[in-house]
Amino acid sequence: MSSAGTGSDFFALQGLLKRQLQLLLAAILLVAAVFVVRPSVGAALFSTRFLPHAFCYLQRPALVWTHVTADGLIAVSYLAISVTLAYLVSRARRDIPFPWMFLAFGLFIIACGGTHLVEVLTIWIPVYVLSAAIKLFTAAASITTAIILPFTVPRILELVQQAKVSEQITAQLRASEERKEALLREVHHRVKNNLAVICSLLHLQSIHTRDEKTVDTFCDMETRIHSMALVHESLYSAENLARVDFAEYAKSLAEDVVASYEKPTTPVRLQTDLEPVNINADLALPCGLILNELISNACKHGFPEGVAGEIKVSVRSTSEPGRYTLSVHDDGIGINPEIDVNTSKSLGLRLVRLLTQQIHGSFELVRSEQGTSARLDFRVDQ
Repeated sequence: MSSAGTGSDFFALQGLLKRQLQLLLAAILLVAAVFVVRPSVGAALFSTRFLPHAFCYLQRPALVWTHVTADGLIAVSYLAISVTLAYLVSRARRDIPFPWMFLAFGLFIIACGGTHLVEVLTIWIPVYVLSAAIKLFTAAASITTAIILPFTVPRILELVQQAKVSEQITAQLRASEERKEALLREVHHRVKNNLAVICSLLHLQSIHTRDEKTVDTFCDMETRIHSMALVHESLYSAENLARVDFAEYAKSLAEDVVASYEKPTTPVRLQTDLEPVNINADLALPCGLILNELISNACKHGFPEGVAGEIKVSVRSTSEPGRYTLSVHDDGIGINPEIDVNTSKSLGLRLVRLLTQQIHGSFELVRSEQGTSARLDFRVDQ
């Protein structure tokens, strides 16, 4: 809300308050004029013989209990409202605007409730002095609340206007976020398609190549690029564009890599034990490339021609919060015992070492009589 608008509202409320005071003064002057013009009216009202209660209340019990019930219910309701307002102010005094206004309302309502309670009491006990004192207190609280309330209206209107502006800005930000999300999905989709085209080109090139080592190189490059494409495909179809369901991603990648090395006569079975975990794309890409290398090595070196077996891929959390272990175990013939993971010049193992350093993880390769186990420990930022 502009300052000009706030100022005009303030002056308008000042005019309204001024008119209210003028009407109140006119009513007081009119009553005073009646007493001045007709002194007998005042004499009759203040006479001790002017006791209409004796007829209305004491001689009609049904009317007495009607007043008692009504005044009692009103008093209880006023007190309940006051307790609710006091609880609200005590619990949210730092968040709600104008807590003193709520306190003024509470004091006003308590005074009104006390007035009705005294009305019940004075039916049987003539404590008119107490009744008059409470009514004076109620009148003071009422007038105070009526006077201060108009001065808070401009601020309330300003807060309402600010809330409307904030709602509009929130709607604009939400629309902008939706547009960015749609654009980001399109980017992931196009990157995935472009990587798929590169994989197709590599596959076509491998078909027209007679050198076996070159064909193997093309196949390795194809599977590596495919592992990156799967990350973008997972992000494109995920609700959260910032994080990947790594269990689903690892399962799809493992199935594709094993299928690419499939031998009809000696099939390699795949088993998965994947604990659900969501990781960001910066971590999913290197972990996917490492998983691709581990499964590819197991297929190529653990199961040569004529050897069948099983590869098990698992992702499990460790005892340390936020830390996970990715393991690939095969029951094949195992890798060459002379190969040292830390010094090997093999492109696959060098890539695994570099990617492990990149994600600040640890990698180990364990040889056994029943094959080989590769383990990658890494931390997931929650």
